Amino acid sequence: MPRANEQRHHALSHDAFWQFSYSHYFKADVEAACLALQTFHKGSVNLALLMIWLDTQAIALTGKQMLQLEQCLQPTGDLLERYRHMRRSLKPQLDDCGYQQLKDFELQMERQQQHDLIATLNQMPLCSVAEQEATAHSSNHANLARYCHGLGAMALVDKLLAQ
Repeated sequence: MPRANEQRHHALSHDAFWQFSYSHYFKADVEAACLALQTFHKGSVNLALLMIWLDTQAIALTGKQMLQLEQCLQPTGDLLERYRHMRRSLKPQLDDCGYQQLKDFELQMERQQQHDLIATLNQMPLCSVAEQEATAHSSNHANLARYCHGLGAMALVDKLLAQ
């Protein structure tokens, strides 16, 4: 019989994460907080959304796992940053339709980044918060809070959570 954390592990899908992200991003203050995280703290919106999603499912990541997730974003993260810069610089030259096409392509790149995150995550052994506390004998730190703390963005946590 599979353990609880194994059942959760199999439930993590790209589509479920995308749907969660899409609905959560448009809650009050979340979009602005995500853009602040990205712009002022060089954080990944997709990684922050993943941390929130995992927290809602009581899945705790280790520091090593968080580092692996950050590393899996490096190729797409650099590409997305260059693309955003290009899109912003082209905005004055484009009509609304042309600019929307660039934004749509960027959204496809974001979705690929989420796919990469879930693919990496699904290769990891995952523990529930209760299991991690039992094995580590330490208090639980929410994934999002740990991620934001590492970026110096603790002031954004409540807004990212839409609280």
